[in-house]
Amino acid sequence: MVSVSSTEVQRDFGVYREMAEGSRGTPEPVTVLHGDKPSVVIISAAEFARLKQRDKRAMATEELPEWLVDQIAASEMDPRFSYLDEAE
Repeated sequence: MVSVSSTEVQRDFGVYREMAEGSRGTPEPVTVLHGDKPSVVIISAAEFARLKQRDKRAMATEELPEWLVDQIAASEMDPRFSYLDEAE
């Protein structure tokens, strides 16, 4: 993934848009930095649509395969989050 400053994106937006949509090769997300920290990511419209569609997938717990239900039942929470447990 390419990371560039917001100033650079303002100067050459077309280059980074083409990178994200894959006009000149394989589509590649572009991370825009504000200072030294990631601020936003430029992705193609097709990738955005794919991610949005993936968000909409839902499954009833009754539809989960038994092996997954077993894994969930056997899992343990990271001790750092024990404060989230219900008080007994």
